[in-house]
Amino acid sequence: MQPYLIACDLDGSLLNKKSDLTQYTIDVLTYLHHLGHKVVIATGRPYGGAIDLYHKLGIDSPMINDNGATIENPKDSKFAKQRTLIPNDIMKDIFINAKPILKSAFFSIEKTVYAYKYEPKLEEYFAGLATSSKVIECEFSDIDVEPSGLIFLVDTLKKEQLENFIKEHYSQTISFRLWGAGHKHAIYEIYLKHVSKSSALSYLLDYYNMDKSQLITFGDGINDIEMIRDAGLGVMMKNGNWELKGVSKDQTKFTNDQDGIAKYLVNFFDLKGHFK
Repeated sequence: MQPYLIACDLDGSLLNKKSDLTQYTIDVLTYLHHLGHKVVIATGRPYGGAIDLYHKLGIDSPMINDNGATIENPKDSKFAKQRTLIPNDIMKDIFINAKPILKSAFFSIEKTVYAYKYEPKLEEYFAGLATSSKVIECEFSDIDVEPSGLIFLVDTLKKEQLENFIKEHYSQTISFRLWGAGHKHAIYEIYLKHVSKSSALSYLLDYYNMDKSQLITFGDGINDIEMIRDAGLGVMMKNGNWELKGVSKDQTKFTNDQDGIAKYLVNFFDLKGHFK
């Protein structure tokens, strides 16, 4: 059988509702890894929010973090780390323009969080960090740091101000995702236009001299759309966002809380003799 590159999102996909890996999932993915397949974590979490899970999985493949902006292999020092960052001047310009409508904002680098009007729950949700090693509260216009992406919590009634500014000034460089909007606030992710989990996986396909027909991806959220759409076999989780239905080629029969990915792979690779 030809080898596959198997890319798995974490939250809502590979992880259960306790944000952990089950032993069944670990055993299935480790078995596939030993068979010669490349099992890769592809997550929006920063390195610090995913590294413990990476080690728990017990593989030595590269890991994709920051929704594709970072690619590195924690177990192979010879693998050249890839990191794509928003230029500092662009980050500052967007922040300054959005500041009047911002309730909170943050970005993570490793286990350090840079935050404006710090909201711990917002960080935990997006960064996957229950507690950060270090939180630096600051005006983003006062620091010389380049982030892989930004999370903005803005006034819902004025959210078009942020969208229009990005479209008018940085349409060739910056994109944004609206993660949700309530009566008071809307949550945006701001990132480089050409960067996605799919772009990172294209890099790894070239690295391993593999074709997209050998790529299987699993995800549940809007940040998984590109990698689900572009894979030879893009699979949405049963519990996935409805927007994935239009781009996925298949769907798991079980949710993330029922070992959905592992059970799908057991069936796909005909491993029922090894796993129930």
